[in-house]
Amino acid sequence: MSGGQALAECLAQELGYPCVGREVVVEAAQKLGVSEEVLSKKFEKSPGLWARLTSDRRLYIIAVQAALAEHAVSGDLVYHGHAGHLLLKGLSALLRVRLIAPLEMRVRAVMERQHLSHDAAVEYIQAVDDERIRWTKFIYGVDWRDPSLYDLVINLENMSIRTACKVVQACVMQPEYQVTDAVRQRLQDFLLACRVKVALAGNPQTRGVECEVTANEGVVDIAAILPAGALLARTTMRAENEIRETVMKVEGVKGVRLSIKEYDAYH
Repeated sequence: MSGGQALAECLAQELGYPCVGREVVVEAAQKLGVSEEVLSKKFEKSPGLWARLTSDRRLYIIAVQAALAEHAVSGDLVYHGHAGHLLLKGLSALLRVRLIAPLEMRVRAVMERQHLSHDAAVEYIQAVDDERIRWTKFIYGVDWRDPSLYDLVINLENMSIRTACKVVQACVMQPEYQVTDAVRQRLQDFLLACRVKVALAGNPQTRGVECEVTANEGVVDIAAILPAGALLARTTMRAENEIRETVMKVEGVKGVRLSIKEYDAYH
């Protein structure tokens, strides 16, 4: 409730870019065959004391990342939503903006949108903020409030959305954020890697295998980690064959380079 959607829509109109937000969650849910409500709960709620990062939760996160990558592949996109800059981490020409606003401004927005009392609105905002802090720390190991995670932090206490829009638009026009052919290729590679991760996570035979995936002009590099004791010749061969077959079915993959390592969960 700090004005993110309003700023995103203003920017999209001024730049002529598509603007996406919650629809990426809907798309990911559709691909997984689960409801948007279920996916949102899995994606936003931090795990409790005994509920650790299951393969299902990892699959949901990978699917949302892939859905966002599908939108971002052209290089022209305004995205508003939690953790977008973390889902697209490592990409160039990405301007990461955080909006902050006084609590009372956020409270008024919640009261108007959700028809809550003042006290209930304060409790709601604090609960959502706390949940997101825990979630991003668990998933990414960072505090999303850390200003070093952003290129630009804008305080709306004394600045209108229209002015903030002009500030961000001026930044977008700078050389660091121009979408070159090299940037477009990197986006294509990123999208392909996301598609491969979704395929691996969605296959019951490879879902439990932790994989680091990168792509370079259609060639996919995969570093797979098997649990300790699984590196028997037959087991390793089956896992390797299953991974290769799954990856080669992904559209756009021209080749696979695979390495398999052992992970000891107790060390």
